[in-house]
Amino acid sequence: MSIYDVYGFLSPFTIQGKIMLQATWRSKISWDEAIPKDLYCKWLKWIELLQLIDKIRIPRCYQSIPMCASETTDEPASDAAAVARATKMTTNAPTQAGYEKCYDARFTATKDSPHPECYRNLQLHVFSDAGQQALCAAAYWRWISSDNKTCVALVASKCRVAPVKPVTMPRLELQAALLAARLAHTIATEHKLKPEQRYFWCDSTTVLYWLRNNTRTYKAFEANRLGEIDDLTGVSEWRYWFRGPQFLYKDTTCWPHDVVEPENKNLINLVTDYTVRIYNSSDLPVPDAKAFSSWLRLLRSAAAVLKFINKCKKLTSIDESVMMKQAECLLLKKAQADSFCAEINLLKCGKCIPRDSRLRNLSPYLDEQGLLRVGGRIDAVSDVALETKRPYIIDGRHPITKLIVRHYHVKAAHGNQEAVVNHLKQMYWVIRIRPAVKEVASKCFFCRLRRVKPAVPRMGDLPEARMAHHQRPFTFCGIDLFGPMEAVVGRRREKRYGVLFTCLTIRAIHIEFVHFLTTDSLIMALRRMSCRRGWPRYIYSDNGTNLRGADVELSKAMQELDDDALRTEAVNNGALWTFIPPVNPHWGGAWERLIRSVKSSLRVILKERAPKDEVLRTLLVEVENIVNGRPLTHVSVEPGSTESLTPNHFLIGSSSNLPTAGVFDDSDLFLRKQWRQAQRLADMYWQRWLKEYLPTLVPRTKWHQEQNPLKVGDLVFIADPDWPRHTWPRGIINKVFPGKDGRVRVVEVRTSRGVDPRHASPLFL
Repeated sequence: MSIYDVYGFLSPFTIQGKIMLQATWRSKISWDEAIPKDLYCKWLKWIELLQLIDKIRIPRCYQSIPMCASETTDEPASDAAAVARATKMTTNAPTQAGYEKCYDARFTATKDSPHPECYRNLQLHVFSDAGQQALCAAAYWRWISSDNKTCVALVASKCRVAPVKPVTMPRLELQAALLAARLAHTIATEHKLKPEQRYFWCDSTTVLYWLRNNTRTYKAFEANRLGEIDDLTGVSEWRYWFRGPQFLYKDTTCWPHDVVEPENKNLINLVTDYTVRIYNSSDLPVPDAKAFSSWLRLLRSAAAVLKFINKCKKLTSIDESVMMKQAECLLLKKAQADSFCAEINLLKCGKCIPRDSRLRNLSPYLDEQGLLRVGGRIDAVSDVALETKRPYIIDGRHPITKLIVRHYHVKAAHGNQEAVVNHLKQMYWVIRIRPAVKEVASKCFFCRLRRVKPAVPRMGDLPEARMAHHQRPFTFCGIDLFGPMEAVVGRRREKRYGVLFTCLTIRAIHIEFVHFLTTDSLIMALRRMSCRRGWPRYIYSDNGTNLRGADVELSKAMQELDDDALRTEAVNNGALWTFIPPVNPHWGGAWERLIRSVKSSLRVILKERAPKDEVLRTLLVEVENIVNGRPLTHVSVEPGSTESLTPNHFLIGSSSNLPTAGVFDDSDLFLRKQWRQAQRLADMYWQRWLKEYLPTLVPRTKWHQEQNPLKVGDLVFIADPDWPRHTWPRGIINKVFPGKDGRVRVVEVRTSRGVDPRHASPLFL
């Protein structure tokens, strides 16, 4: 408050102190606390800067400042140069008599003759600017002296600290513009001298657009300030400037000594010249096509730019469809200028295109809009549109062309390639049209999801269970359930189910009859099978809830046995239960195929009849015998050939339960010892199994090709045949389980429903 600076000559010094004071209040320190170190350093520099104030001399008379155009350069002045000029002003200051003479010359003007002979063409120039910390305005007189020299003088300046509450830069610039308008009004009111012209300079295009827009409804903050600016100034008095000597200054370093109005000073004229460049330059400022995924979005964005330009021109009556057509021409011109710049330049000069050009066979020409068209040979057709007879030429590799092709691809309902090509040829001549359409279709997410097929890994090697010869049947056992089947109980019908036990080695089956699909029913069926066929060492099944429950119940039962020796024996003779990955029935193809055989036999026998329980149980045993009597190898029709090998040979000694005529071979058979005969027959059956059946398992029947292995972190789709393709769930692979051959066939996938093991066959990237 001890600084008396009415005209704001010391604003460059005082505003720094105000900013530091505001920063001190923002740090929320009390009166008896030390200020932060960074503020303390700024304070010391500011104190040193204040010592230069006494070296600056500013004459009270405007005309006493001898600044002429001949004494200046185009370089902007620095702080040191400003201090030097201020020192020079002091040494060259006129005498008191000179002051009085100039003072009398300024204020002896009458109402009828406001401009005395010592100056003419008096102008007032007010500059405004704003930053994140402060905003300011400075006013200058500009006049032509009696010796035809241009002179300027600083009238006054105003500075304000930016509010503590964050404010956007356009609003700060608007505050600075209002400060400039108020300063000019004060100068014009308090001075007897009246300027011939007033100029307000602002570097914010947003503020200038606000001042020139009379149709938009603003918020209260902008509306109040714009209204006051409109009362104090005129719209035609505002000018745009930027910090550059080539724009504002001409042969001057005393800013702004000789203010020159730039070319296209009016913003509307600037926009008008800009639009001319849009339609005539090869470097067209259109939206970047790579930032858009749709042709319509790109087209509407370009139309919005043109609409804004037309609003700046005060042209608001243009139809929306016309605007879209202009935007399309603009985008096509951009695509042609990027791809065929040399050809377009040659055609503009009236020259022929070279022989090695891609357009040599199209006879291209430029239409009235400057667009390349094909010079076709079908102009005689009258009922065909011009775009069909003379289509636009575009390159299939340009991003704009790809968006157009994608638009027609979606418009054709993701149809085949030729349908899209036919639609495109109605308006465009696309260079390399079919590769372009094929590329777009290959990258279309919807088409990839609709046509993709999971890449199944190559078929793996057979497990040990399929080749474990000389083992008791059903040592390696697969379990699955089938049904329901209807049975008559009294006067009602009830559902019954079958449990199929499959020996994975000899492909024999054992069927148990159950009443319910529960864990208890399955355990009892397993116990019945084990009593007749022996307890399996390895059990394989799918992920049915009852199968899972049976595994848990049996494990608990083994652990709950009281006798330690009995528990140890049960564990030693217990079964290792293995579950295949979910939703992958081909992993259990060994028993799934036999379930089909059982169902086929039941369908032929039952013919939609519902027998009683006892009849149905007997029927299942009959079907079991029929299926076990099927040949495992090729059936020879040659006379004298041996009987084909069947699962019944391993179970009952022959292909059926009918008595045999006897097999006499080797010494054990001639001795007619029955147990030795059975043992020898079993060995013979296994030898035939090794020679006849095992070689049939060598070739891979499908999935021969090698595929890229799945990796941890891959994003995959899960192809669920029960769901539509567009609803297939997505997941991320958490863990992979390579097989013995190193190929990944089972992975652990994390989806929105949890983490589940999955086979690689229904997954694709």
